[in-house]
Amino acid sequence: MEAEGRSIPPLRSLTLDLPPSCIEFCPGLPEYFVVGTYNLQKENQDPGAVTGDDTRDDGEQQQAAKSVQTRDGSLILFQLTETNDIKHIQTILYPSAILDLHFHPEREGSTVFAVVSSTGTLSFFRLTSEKDSQVSLKEIITHRPLDVGEGILFLSCSWHPHIPEVLAITTSDYQVHILHIDESWNAHKTLADPVITHTLEAWTVAFSPLPPMNPEHLTIFSGGDDSTLMSRKVHFYPERIGSEEDSIETPWARIPIRGHEAGVTAILPLDLQLEFLGCVVVTGSYDDRIRVFYMHNFYTFVSRTCIAAEKTLQGGVWRLKLINLQKTVGEKEGQEGQEGQEGQEELRWTAQILASCMHAGSKVLQISGDSTSKSCEIKVLGRFEEHKSMNYGSDFQPGSGQSDGKLRCISTSFYDRLLCLWEY
Repeated sequence: MEAEGRSIPPLRSLTLDLPPSCIEFCPGLPEYFVVGTYNLQKENQDPGAVTGDDTRDDGEQQQAAKSVQTRDGSLILFQLTETNDIKHIQTILYPSAILDLHFHPEREGSTVFAVVSSTGTLSFFRLTSEKDSQVSLKEIITHRPLDVGEGILFLSCSWHPHIPEVLAITTSDYQVHILHIDESWNAHKTLADPVITHTLEAWTVAFSPLPPMNPEHLTIFSGGDDSTLMSRKVHFYPERIGSEEDSIETPWARIPIRGHEAGVTAILPLDLQLEFLGCVVVTGSYDDRIRVFYMHNFYTFVSRTCIAAEKTLQGGVWRLKLINLQKTVGEKEGQEGQEGQEGQEELRWTAQILASCMHAGSKVLQISGDSTSKSCEIKVLGRFEEHKSMNYGSDFQPGSGQSDGKLRCISTSFYDRLLCLWEY
């Protein structure tokens, strides 16, 4: 079977000192990007295999095995020049392995990022530059925001897209927590208990970008090694921050959403509300598939959740990053035998997505649909397959790919420690 999408060659490649686990460009300084690395000192194990094989020991044996493992890592700052050179700027050694990092969407000009680690720490770093001097990384503060044991890893983190003080994290002991981050970058629990608990590792988390009917309502999604996508609406009371009361309450039950055949490793809710079909959530899984879910009023009418499309990408879909989302309104075409269809308008939408597909490399995808069809279409536009081991991290340079320009991408692979620049 012929591979879908055009094959993309590398422009630059280099080998890192430690295995890369995550990468993100700085939105405020888009020529700079940061790579997080993950080094397991005792065994050759990667961040996507915390639990081992499918045949698992009991929970106590798993936790004992994890606690004796020693991990470290680093944060590496690079500059991508206009001439496609990848310039190493700085390396900061980190006492734990880095699992995930994300820049804040707005605070301090989007130059501060959160880092979660293998020892249950949450750190904040800033990209700074003195006048006429080079940009550098500086640590702001490191926290242990949860009372967890030494063997518990923080697996992922996600900022709320519209509420600047809200950050979610997931853990290897199956939990999802929402934290409040104050103006000094101190981290505070909003609720004593997790907002969602899976039955195996909680791999990933994301907030809905849709504005709720009540501004104090948040919707959160998480994915676990239990093959389950979870969703929950919670009530956020910002006026309680700093008091003895919880600033998050959970009056609504968590909702398990089935349809995956292996662990849910990536979640991308789109800023898209379809009148008769609901919100749109894209997921990735260890089962090599990307799926598009339509969820109509999902916290009360679970039966109306459906899979609008799915596609095999030949590798576990570890990360999904939205490149762009386009919406157009056009006249709905009349259908034979259906009166009154002519002249009605429908919303048509197209999303381009960068997918990190583990042993299948990086792919540029296009998903398209409309406001009336119960299905949509997934296409592979381009594929970068130079990586010879697990592609856990990819990102594109902010601002590239616009006005018919080329999308500049950096992708990484774990065991061969490869970092590549390519264009689509």
